[in-house]
Amino acid sequence: MLVSFKSCITNALLVLLATAHPLDAGHRSCEAPSGAKAIYFLTNEHSNSVVAIAVGANGTLSGGVKVATGGNGGSTVNSTGGSNGPDALGSQSALTVVDNYLFAVNPGSNTLSMMKIASTDATDLKLIGKPVAVSGQFPVTVAASSKNRLVCVGTTGAQAAISCASYTSKGLGSMSTRAVFDLNQTTPPSGPLNGVAHTFFSADETRLFTTVKGDPTSNKTGFVSVLPIENPSAKDTRSSPNGTAVLFGASVLPGTSNIFVTDASFGAGIFHVNPSTNDVSLVSKAAIQDQKATCWAAFSKQRGSVFVSDVANNHLVEMSAVDSHIISTVNLDNGDPGLIDLKVSGRFVYALSPGNGTTPAAVTVVDSSVGKQIQHFHVSQLGAGKSSQGMAVLE
Repeated sequence: MLVSFKSCITNALLVLLATAHPLDAGHRSCEAPSGAKAIYFLTNEHSNSVVAIAVGANGTLSGGVKVATGGNGGSTVNSTGGSNGPDALGSQSALTVVDNYLFAVNPGSNTLSMMKIASTDATDLKLIGKPVAVSGQFPVTVAASSKNRLVCVGTTGAQAAISCASYTSKGLGSMSTRAVFDLNQTTPPSGPLNGVAHTFFSADETRLFTTVKGDPTSNKTGFVSVLPIENPSAKDTRSSPNGTAVLFGASVLPGTSNIFVTDASFGAGIFHVNPSTNDVSLVSKAAIQDQKATCWAAFSKQRGSVFVSDVANNHLVEMSAVDSHIISTVNLDNGDPGLIDLKVSGRFVYALSPGNGTTPAAVTVVDSSVGKQIQHFHVSQLGAGKSSQGMAVLE
């Protein structure tokens, strides 16, 4: 049931409190329906490309273009050596947007691409220089800091690591290694277990967080890496919080020292990052009873909650950013096998389904204020298929 408010003033006060107290389903906002100008994801085919799709004022998608990254896509391999898909990279944030720049990984060529987003058309992308080699193998996740003018990439192949480079309007600098992970992997890596999943900056951009998936089948423990960025010689701190097994996608929780992290073995939880020691500990966790592989997370500023997705279960689950309890579930009946990476802009959730080779790739748009799908946008005509990865948004 929708909640009626007497005035936008009352509503605005509730939004200010959202990070402390997640709102009940049905919260309405004085904000425009969508602040997004475009969404982006990777085709991750051999010749890798960014797909850019315009977002209308009502939150819906239209059109779309494909722009080559200048690098190659790739896929982790399964137990028989075949390519995995959907979820070819087993990661979150294969591309990211900061200011008017887009950064995209090229797993098959071990490079990172940088693009400029035109101020007059958010789907007009121009490659800046050539892709830059990363100091590792098989990059799957990227994070960028406007404050530090820094971009960092997580690789998960035989050389698993975090490497970072400065960037300017003229392009990327050379990558340097900031942390090395001894995963005993191959290139391409076997997956989806035992691998780097998601690298992302803290809200104040002083730390770089990286989740690394464990492998319960071989008694390998996953961990969260916390790397101070402002000191180039600093070492990262690694924690394996009790009660976790396959840490995956994550989101910072603004105004707190906490992060929200999914775990494909049970659901998701909230973790505290000690600001003095950088140790990470579990605050709360919630099991999603019908989950199969809950792996991606996106914080909703408007609702003060987190949405998570499952590659093998076609639903969106909204969870509390305070104690991780389940607020609502949106079950989708649109033919998709499940959802991977996602972003929230205003009241709208944008979630990618790569399909499975027979089911076409699509992006589902959900209006979180009413908990319903408003659009199911097919993207196979833009070159997207079961290898597609990532989700980014320009606001």
